[in-house]
Amino acid sequence: STGRILGTYKDRYIHLNRIEVLVYENEEEKDLIEKICLDNYDKCHELRSTFKKNRFILIRCLKPGNKVPDIKFQAQTAEEKQEWIKAFSEGINKAKNKIFDEVSCYPGWLHTSWLLWGAS
Repeated sequence: STGRILGTYKDRYIHLNRIEVLVYENEEEKDLIEKICLDNYDKCHELRSTFKKNRFILIRCLKPGNKVPDIKFQAQTAEEKQEWIKAFSEGINKAKNKIFDEVSCYPGWLHTSWLLWGAS
């Protein structure tokens, strides 16, 4: 991960590319705000709340020296939230198995959407 992690929820444009999450200011993809490597994360799952809907979280690995924060996201719909959880979970699994997966081809950008996100 490079740059700064945002502490509050803001609209961001997110690309999941294999084992990296690329965070942009807007959908023109000109200003990369953050690059998040999924090999620093252990899982992605739903956050339940009575007040905030469609939230989910990337949970960091508890390996020595890993100082990345857990990151919370909020999708626009419940369906989109489930798509993102599945996509992030697949990316985390690929990151864990990247030595065995070096020669496989990935078909570009997986999914794009506006998300609200922040560090916990």
